[in-house]
Amino acid sequence: MSNPDVVVIGGGIVGCSCAYYLAETGLKTRLVERGAICSEASKSCQGHLFLWELPEINIKLGRFSKRLFKQLSEKLQIDFELRNTGSMPVASTPQELETLRQTVKELNSLGVECSMLDIKEFREMEPNITPDIAGGAIFPEDAQVNPLLATIAISQGAKKFGAEIQTETAVTGIELTKDKSRVTAVQTTAGKINTKYVVNAAGAWSGLIGQMVGLNIPVVPRRGNLMVVEHRPKSIINHKIILASGYLDSLKGTSKFAVAANVQEAKEGNLLLGSSREFAGFDKSVNPEVISQIAQRCIKFFPVLAGMHTIRSWAGLRPYSPDMLPIISGSSIEGFYVASGHEGVGITMGPITGKLITQLITNQTTDLPVEKLSVERFQQKK
Repeated sequence: MSNPDVVVIGGGIVGCSCAYYLAETGLKTRLVERGAICSEASKSCQGHLFLWELPEINIKLGRFSKRLFKQLSEKLQIDFELRNTGSMPVASTPQELETLRQTVKELNSLGVECSMLDIKEFREMEPNITPDIAGGAIFPEDAQVNPLLATIAISQGAKKFGAEIQTETAVTGIELTKDKSRVTAVQTTAGKINTKYVVNAAGAWSGLIGQMVGLNIPVVPRRGNLMVVEHRPKSIINHKIILASGYLDSLKGTSKFAVAANVQEAKEGNLLLGSSREFAGFDKSVNPEVISQIAQRCIKFFPVLAGMHTIRSWAGLRPYSPDMLPIISGSSIEGFYVASGHEGVGITMGPITGKLITQLITNQTTDLPVEKLSVERFQQKK
């Protein structure tokens, strides 16, 4: 293989999206992945395109990315099951309902289509929900993809543009010039790759890659547990994505672990039950206590789930950044770029991240402002 212009480190949806858009511009691109494509967080999630996570920059990233997903669904050869499903947060108490009402009001002011639902309206739309709720809301713009198929489809699209996909290859170091001002090569278990640009899209491992060039990238793993239950001939939920209104609180929390009910129906009819957030290092083992809590909370909202059989459970590692914003930027080291820290919205923001990184590398005007997403915001916090 010839020396590429760009080496992308990481074969999840963010790395594959970077490779896709970089190769589309004509840059010689090689993606390096230590395992298989989509072998970490991108295969371990529910596939919700979550378009209403504050602050506003997250909303803009998500909405732009959904448009890119639509374009990709029309261009790529693999059907990755993009469908508009909407999502419905449900409030258990009057206090939760009032907090949700304020969130909906703020989101409306930012142009997000959403509206409140009283108990009667919610139960008319979702007859299997427990009557013991205070109300909820509906977000009709949310969507869903099959994350495994989406990642594979985008990687295959990158290959058609000439990108090289090098799997089962771990990065062991990054070479810089003598003055440590710019990238010159990437060292791997398969040999050295000379290159001008490196994109760090290594997800929960991005901080370790940053250490190779002396950069503080405070991305750490945040474990999530999920379970899938048996398929039922008749659908239990109509809107495919039902989540506790307290889900956003679980995103922001810094406690050892947090659980919030999140019920999603995949296209084939199986129900995916989540979700949890734990700081447990790089341990990907399933936490039985958390799985039990997930089941209890989902059954609380949908009593019909009681008695259904669990097919399997698993865990994955989200790339968590301290301010809950992604990192999409260049760095103080010429040629070294970071595309990480998306936490639970890596699938949502995969395509737009790839597009923005490509625009930064090729000195184009970015489709969205990225100043707030710079890795430099952490460099004084070593």
